[in-house]
Amino acid sequence: MSLIDNDLLSIQEARILLEHAAESVEVLEGLPAALVDDFLCHLGERLVPMVGEYAQEAYAESDYCSPEDEATLTGWVLTDLLDDVRAQTPVQRIIRSRNGSAEVCLPKGVVVSLLPDWLAVPTMLSQLFMAAHSKSPIVFSASARIHATCERVMADVLEVAEFCHYPCEALGFLSIFCPEGEEWVCSQPCVRVVIDSREESGGHDFDAAGRDVYHATLGNNPVFVESSADLTACADEIVRGKSFCYGMLPGAEQSIVVERDVDEDFQSELRRRGCYFLSDEQADRLVDALFMPDGTPYRELIAKSAFDLARRADITVPESTKVLVVEKPYVSEYSFFSKAKFGPVLSYYVEDSWRTACEKCIELILNSGHGNALSIFSKDPEVIRQFILKKPVGRVLVNVSTGLGCIGCHSDLPKTLTVTGWDCATTSELGVTYGDFVRRRQVGVGTGPLSHELLERASSCDHTPVTVRIRIPDPGGPHDEGLMGSAEAGKEPESSESWFSGVVKAMRNDSEEE
Repeated sequence: MSLIDNDLLSIQEARILLEHAAESVEVLEGLPAALVDDFLCHLGERLVPMVGEYAQEAYAESDYCSPEDEATLTGWVLTDLLDDVRAQTPVQRIIRSRNGSAEVCLPKGVVVSLLPDWLAVPTMLSQLFMAAHSKSPIVFSASARIHATCERVMADVLEVAEFCHYPCEALGFLSIFCPEGEEWVCSQPCVRVVIDSREESGGHDFDAAGRDVYHATLGNNPVFVESSADLTACADEIVRGKSFCYGMLPGAEQSIVVERDVDEDFQSELRRRGCYFLSDEQADRLVDALFMPDGTPYRELIAKSAFDLARRADITVPESTKVLVVEKPYVSEYSFFSKAKFGPVLSYYVEDSWRTACEKCIELILNSGHGNALSIFSKDPEVIRQFILKKPVGRVLVNVSTGLGCIGCHSDLPKTLTVTGWDCATTSELGVTYGDFVRRRQVGVGTGPLSHELLERASSCDHTPVTVRIRIPDPGGPHDEGLMGSAEAGKEPESSESWFSGVVKAMRNDSEEE
């Protein structure tokens, strides 16, 4: 019998991964932009055919979301989002502005990402693309519920990286999940960015001093339907955004606020698209089925279809039902329907005017403290203006659902699968995009013509990569002491990583024997 301390092993592995990540910073700086872009292109080509397998494995392991929808989302990440990232200004390139000044983007440094239990694969790939394009090392950690799938995806990524000569040391993954290992790696001084997407568990309490910390949330996001809105298009957007991935898209809508003049017509539009309005008694049964007495959602009922949720609450609904809707007269901090629902469930409020609706939306956002986004459907420019100016959210969508628009799918917002709340990020209220992986440096010159000419020439200089020496053992030939050190001919000195791998292998063998 072998006694293994997984917490110590996890910390040891985290130490090795972080050492490699820190050492890869200089290597990444010397990589030609063409090599990085080639790596990203090959990733897209190699992984797109795998999206179905990834989605099925994620569903089998986590029991969250729809595998068909997740496959679609992952495909979008590998095409549209990847193209969006590749179009961003590369790091280490001096960009001239119209007024003659200049700016250059530089990588922030080592990034650590704690992946969510749902939609982990598309989230992981989106952040990996941003890290690679910004030449930032990144270390991922996935919880036990989705660990095996994420580890398989990372293995495929590393295979592509090796083929493209991209430094694998810059792409880390904690193979042994343990909270102690996560906390250790996130607390190290060399880590410059921490992305925590563990909303359902409350996340870790990280010291933000000296680093950028982002807490991703679903958000308690309202949608306002004003009397001038196109009700058909509005209903299409809301139902599509809330039912996709069973309501687990970052920024998915949680409540609808409707102006009374169009309430009846809009309810009819929603019903025609698969929304089922619950009675008060049915709503109470749904609450009992979904939430524990303390308000915590039952994990096994997160990200389930509307039909499954209704069946669990002993409510008879058509199998074609996409979203469950509960009409409420007011917002309450004690009501589960006034907060995020973690599934295809919407609360529904009716207001007499757009002004009272505006206040209702603010009340909903502040009720949970996680204001990610708000959507307004209207053709009145003044109403739209007031909502844009007054709402405590990082993203306002106009005539687009928050679920699809917030991630940049049906909107012109920057594409991301990591959306932060208004008061849940130390550095950004907009979501984690490529710009959050880089820092910008302004460059100014004197007013003389020579200075501007020098800056122009500096901007046009090709980047010269740093020469990286690679150890290639040759058992039959002479050996360069400068490259090989004191190692024996044809033999590399044992690293801490190889020692650690041996320990893990021994641990697994012991477990199999038992």
